[in-house]
Amino acid sequence: MYSHIAYLVLGTNLGNRNKNLSNARLEINGLPQTRILKKSKIFKSPAYGPIKQPFFFNLALEVETELLPLELLDHFQQIEKRLKREKDSHMKPRTIDIDIVFFDNEKIETSRLKIPHYDWKNRDFFIKPLREINCQAEEFKNLKFA
Repeated sequence: MYSHIAYLVLGTNLGNRNKNLSNARLEINGLPQTRILKKSKIFKSPAYGPIKQPFFFNLALEVETELLPLELLDHFQQIEKRLKREKDSHMKPRTIDIDIVFFDNEKIETSRLKIPHYDWKNRDFFIKPLREINCQAEEFKNLKFA
């Protein structure tokens, strides 16, 4: 029935972080032709990037879906909006961030979406939760962990 596997990392550093992640998971699981297969525990991590801000809670999800990558992105952006993510919050504090790290073993580079996610190899808050759910994306499995 479901024909694609996507690996996501969710992050939040504003408000009730546990509730933000829980609400995002519920919304993702409610998407058409989509279901969550695996969920990592929550990892606490420092903010990534040049702006000083509160720490993040992150978790990874393995999702099975019939949706295409840009359709999934559109749904995730709507979820982020419903969960009160500020419009221009890239690299700033935010209530929720839903990143598609891998989608099957596809490589996508458009103005809206890059898969695998940009700079994923340098982000422990992606790697640790993805390892916990045993991410099967080829590029991830080929990464040599220290």
